[in-house]
Amino acid sequence: MIITNLGHASYLIEDDDVKIIFDPYQDDSVPGLIFPKDTEANYVFCSHDHFDHNAKELVKIVPTDKLIKIKDIVFPHDKQNGTKRGLSTAKIVYFSDYSIAHLGDIGDISNQELIKELEGANIILCPINGFFTISAEEVFQLHKLFPKSLIVPMHYENKSRGYGYPDGGQIEIFKHLFPNYLEVKESVEIKPEMFSYDAIIFNGFLQGE
Repeated sequence: MIITNLGHASYLIEDDDVKIIFDPYQDDSVPGLIFPKDTEANYVFCSHDHFDHNAKELVKIVPTDKLIKIKDIVFPHDKQNGTKRGLSTAKIVYFSDYSIAHLGDIGDISNQELIKELEGANIILCPINGFFTISAEEVFQLHKLFPKSLIVPMHYENKSRGYGYPDGGQIEIFKHLFPNYLEVKESVEIKPEMFSYDAIIFNGFLQGE
């Protein structure tokens, strides 16, 4: 499995000869980011219809006969059961070697029945914004429930590179809570030995023009 960070909450996953993109974002919807041009995938999944997650039209769809197994889990986008920001659909995609969960803009982890649905996901892509989504501290609580899963933080501000929504330094909080992390560039091939870490942090992303 190869994971490529496209910025914000968008990732390209390549495995089993299939390419999947999660949550492509509209240009200028995320401070400092332009979605990479000429991006192709076999499948595109958008967790919800906010502009920073719903730009399917920016991805060229390449037809494939290969089918994938997926599971949807609908979470509230806020702590008011979705009445403030609506709902967000997390997806678990099951490949031959690993399963990967993209949590979209999950805003509440208090529903334990919903959280149990994540059990078995080898890699979990989690937002850590703390205002529009759950925070780094809440992701740490999630990790306690699934300690064997690799956590990948997303949807956070990178002040040094000038992109992302302000969040009070959530990525620094995350690094403090997850000191056993592996730092990579914009792309990484998942190998068994990586599961000795608790988290993977991307220090780069595939940039737009």
